[in-house]
Amino acid sequence: MEPKIHLLPEELTHKIAAGEVIERPASILKELMENALDAGATTLQIEIEKGGCASLRIIDDGEGMDPADVPLAFRRHATSKLAVFDDLYRLSTFGFRGEALPSIAAIARVELLTRQPQAIAGTRIVVENGRIQEVRETGCPVGTAIFVSRIFDAVPVRKKFLKTEATEQAACLEVITRTALSHEGVKIRVLSNGRQLWDIPAAPDKGQRLGLVLGKDTRDALLTVKGVRGSMGISGYISRPEIARSNTKSIYCYVNGRYVRDPLLNHAIMTAYRNLMESKRYPAAALFLEIPPEDVDVNVHPAKLEVRFRNPRELYGLIVEALLHSLAQLSLDMGAGHSGLSPTAAARATAPPAYQTRIEEALKRYTVYGGKKKLPYRDAVKETSGRPGASGMHGFTGKRTDRGGFSSASGKGGEGESGDPIPISTEIAQITGIASSYLSGGLGTPSNGVPHHVPEPDNDNEPDTDPDPTPAAGERSFTRMIYLGQTGGTYLVFSDPDGLVLVDQHAAHERILYEQFRQSGAGEKVIAQPLLLPEVVALSPADFGLLMENVDILKETGMEIEPFGGHTVVIKSLPAILGHLNPQGLLQDLIGQLAGEGATVSWQDKRNKVLISLACKGAVKAGQTLSGPEVSRICQDLDRLPFAATCPHGRPVWIVITGRQLARLFKRT
Repeated sequence: MEPKIHLLPEELTHKIAAGEVIERPASILKELMENALDAGATTLQIEIEKGGCASLRIIDDGEGMDPADVPLAFRRHATSKLAVFDDLYRLSTFGFRGEALPSIAAIARVELLTRQPQAIAGTRIVVENGRIQEVRETGCPVGTAIFVSRIFDAVPVRKKFLKTEATEQAACLEVITRTALSHEGVKIRVLSNGRQLWDIPAAPDKGQRLGLVLGKDTRDALLTVKGVRGSMGISGYISRPEIARSNTKSIYCYVNGRYVRDPLLNHAIMTAYRNLMESKRYPAAALFLEIPPEDVDVNVHPAKLEVRFRNPRELYGLIVEALLHSLAQLSLDMGAGHSGLSPTAAARATAPPAYQTRIEEALKRYTVYGGKKKLPYRDAVKETSGRPGASGMHGFTGKRTDRGGFSSASGKGGEGESGDPIPISTEIAQITGIASSYLSGGLGTPSNGVPHHVPEPDNDNEPDTDPDPTPAAGERSFTRMIYLGQTGGTYLVFSDPDGLVLVDQHAAHERILYEQFRQSGAGEKVIAQPLLLPEVVALSPADFGLLMENVDILKETGMEIEPFGGHTVVIKSLPAILGHLNPQGLLQDLIGQLAGEGATVSWQDKRNKVLISLACKGAVKAGQTLSGPEVSRICQDLDRLPFAATCPHGRPVWIVITGRQLARLFKRT
């Protein structure tokens, strides 16, 4: 009888092993960069073709390889880093298992040229699908140059899992970013399709390298971290509590120079920020841990992205303590008038956000000339907020113009009846706070607890084409219910023949805004609000490439974004409903949505994620009191929607407590 168990062919074992290490072109780039750094390279040139899907080339000025070692480097488990098992716990290099080159060569064509400083000639080797095709002497510079092409041609199934070229290139650039942050003395030049994408000079310290890689604005907004506990040390930078991201993408943790993703480290960072940052928001950080090699096990993950610590409790305490010390020092400095800070740091600590600063500078230089003096915008809101219809759902105080702007009720725009100048602060408040006017002070409960029908808003400023919408069969009509009031500052309470209807105001408004944004793709244009001062935002190359790939999605929503040189963009407009948000923070959050772990290839899925994020940010929040006209507007909009049962995240918009349920609660059954 023929045995069922048999040995796998060597070619198949190579491809299986490669699948553990090489997931995408960025995985190849990571392994080759680590090899170059282990060889003592001080200069790296990286060439990417079609996002790395076509080919990758890495040229370094390291020590090169001996001709006799070149063929051995492509044999599995051939390494110069280990001799006995205990060497695993004394490692100071990145590569050590001898799997990188053979794994890459098993699924691609690899051409390697290398020469040592003392050698007259170099060595050239070509390996394809795990087989050596050619080995010979050649002339080449000192160091090593590796050209990888025909990637995944030998495993076409794996090739089908690759995403768009822009997404794969963004993953490659993220690998370069991680490496550049921890090796400030290495010059890195990156070319994409023959065009220079990035040129990072060597820096004297990690702080300057952080500014070169992530942008000076990001570096200036970070706090320094230092700490020591026993034989362990920590250094690096963390963001101020007011600077937050929508995901953990901006958290970079290194152990002995090796980038790692570890739940313990992330949990320690978030513990330090507890009660300083709102839920589901994350800081930016670049932390460098120095731990004795014998206290770290780096051989627990095929791609070496995870490690195991001998003393995790001690390490956790070190991180929390160091971060809390930096955050507490910031509070002390601010409370003491920033004593002890340099003039630059003190100015940075007291300064308002950059966008607000630029607006204040504009106020000093410009004045809008018009007619009769008007009340400042906030005073006008207070004066009119008590009148029904004084402010609609979006805080508009005038009629829409055909060009998407706004005019006063008299139709004279910013001009009054006399020739007196109008302070530009009035116009700026309308531009930067277009959505927040109806959320500002003066909005009380509508009825002092006395039940009444939902009041009809004054529609002089916004004509209502369907003042009494008829709901679809089986749907509830919110405008025909009796509005009882608001409870918990979050839920709108209605009386219905069936019982009580509770509406989550945030979920309801989120669904309304989502449908408005979604209709932008069906020919209905979203009202855009031009920024008085366009916001210039510096991005990393990975984020810039991802943004440019999806800029048309943002344009549909009213965000006008254009390249501004290098990896910088300028934001010229926002959706009117989001005009009160910080443009830079909004853009960073949207990039985070597009670059999340679950980023999809489908353009429609990406668009949907962006629309959901915008709707969530623009919707009224829990705890905000709404006036009668505002509740009426929500009811009218809900009745117009084809589907209003859940918000875009899937949470219920409204629930019903039936008369039977009430009777049971009061034990009347």
